[in-house]
Amino acid sequence: MLEEPFERFRKGLVKCRDYIFTFYEDPLIPLDNNVSERGIRKLKIKLKNSAVFRSDLRIDAFLDLHSVVETAKKNGQTAYNAIRALFEATDSPLVPIAE
Repeated sequence: MLEEPFERFRKGLVKCRDYIFTFYEDPLIPLDNNVSERGIRKLKIKLKNSAVFRSDLRIDAFLDLHSVVETAKKNGQTAYNAIRALFEATDSPLVPIAE
């Protein structure tokens, strides 16, 4: 009974054996995807604590800002500089265009 799932697992490992343990050779490659999971943890806590964002506009703004901050962190930039760059961009949807 256990032989079939084990054999499927073994064949899967054999199929990707050239790259499945790449993180052993290159220390810059993380051995899990916890970075992504940590990135959304704040969102889950915010939703759990407040239970509601009260409007679609607020949740969209929060998610957009969160995305910018997390992307900046993952690229070695500060959240402040990333947000400031948004406001300095002339084509930013955050900056109202004077008519």
